[in-house]
Amino acid sequence: MPSQLTLKGAAPQYLEHLRTAGKNAHTVRTYGKALEAIAGFFGEAKALKTLRPADVGRFLKSDALLKKPNGKERAKPTIDQIVRVLRMLLEWAQAQGHVAAVAFPQDAMPKRRRKQQAANQQTQEPEAATDEAQPGN
Repeated sequence: MPSQLTLKGAAPQYLEHLRTAGKNAHTVRTYGKALEAIAGFFGEAKALKTLRPADVGRFLKSDALLKKPNGKERAKPTIDQIVRVLRMLLEWAQAQGHVAAVAFPQDAMPKRRRKQQAANQQTQEPEAATDEAQPGN
């Protein structure tokens, strides 16, 4: 069952997960900065389980992502990195049982992830179709 874990609570847990996984200090620090930008948009008190793909979609178009705090444009690699950190945080939260699904718009998911999700949906759909096709159901 999804928990009430907030962005503020998730950030240190996720960063500790990265440290334990062997990520170097620079990577952990960089991911921490990305999480600050994410929390700046959603708010630290935002529960991860309340995030919806539409919320993430608004973030992907927001100045909180596209611009630095001083108002200058962020570089594309930095934007991509922040988006990747958000996706990986949500995937980690799902693996930990904090959220039921990764709240990310389909078109913003990497192609490989979209294919994985489509394959998972196809394996679930034939079961439903088989149930419907059997007499007496």
